[in-house]
Amino acid sequence: MSRDFGFVAGAPMNRLATSPLFAAASAAAFGGLTLVEPRHLGPGAQAAYRITTAALTGAYTAATLPAGTTVGMPARYTDAPGAPMLAVPVDAGLRGSAALAAGGLSLGLAEPLEVLDARIMDWLTERGVSRPRWWMAGVGVAMVAAGWAWDRAEARALQRALEQDADGDTEDGDHGPVEPAVAALLDALLAPGVPGAEALRLQLKTVEQQDSGAGFSTDAFLVVHPDTPRIAPRTQTWPVRARFTRDGAVFEIELQIHEGRLESLSIMIADEIYGTDSEVDTDAAIDALTAWPAPDELELITESADPLP
Repeated sequence: MSRDFGFVAGAPMNRLATSPLFAAASAAAFGGLTLVEPRHLGPGAQAAYRITTAALTGAYTAATLPAGTTVGMPARYTDAPGAPMLAVPVDAGLRGSAALAAGGLSLGLAEPLEVLDARIMDWLTERGVSRPRWWMAGVGVAMVAAGWAWDRAEARALQRALEQDADGDTEDGDHGPVEPAVAALLDALLAPGVPGAEALRLQLKTVEQQDSGAGFSTDAFLVVHPDTPRIAPRTQTWPVRARFTRDGAVFEIELQIHEGRLESLSIMIADEIYGTDSEVDTDAAIDALTAWPAPDELELITESADPLP
């Protein structure tokens, strides 16, 4: 009975479905139906049993739909930041359609499910289980209750994720316009023709930079609006790096992507250039940096180490 719940940001769950009384009543109803052995029913009683099962399944489905749901797939697979863009409200018409679909599916599968029910009964009886239908009803009640509890826990977790994403400033700290030097470096690294560069260049329209405090920092942490296009793979080191030289030391600038968005720009020593006998004090070289390099100082390098034209 368990299903994934999707959300419109700020939309509550259907209040009926959140009630423990609803969970108890649903579990009791499904458990009561399990006590009936359908293969012993006559044609009329069998039809009534199937219709009752379908009606209960449809009603449960309609009641447990949230106040807003995502189109096409469960919310957990759309990523919380994108879910509001895909979300649609659930009205009475959609609930009715969901109830009819679930009820129709229950009717369509009635015969094979009853065959399975009979095989389970026979299997339990052959192994000496007394009152096997009561055992089956108990398992059904436990499954409905566990499914309801799982859905409620997942619903709360998803709602918290959406609320945290909507209030991203609480995690990102103070941020404002990107420094001109950082903006120039981003423009250089997002070279045309590299897969994903076009989407990331769209992010430049909304990107901001977190406040690094006083003095120069070799890391620039970025904040991108959650509704901007993203790339895949969503977590990676951007395949284009920038290399430059200062006071005899060679540095590289790397761009990190997180969840498909621009995350940070970092200056580091080009370690593969320096061996154990190097005379360059790499720590001192890093500490001596006071500004980001200008674009004309850069040599752009791909992962294959071939300089870009």
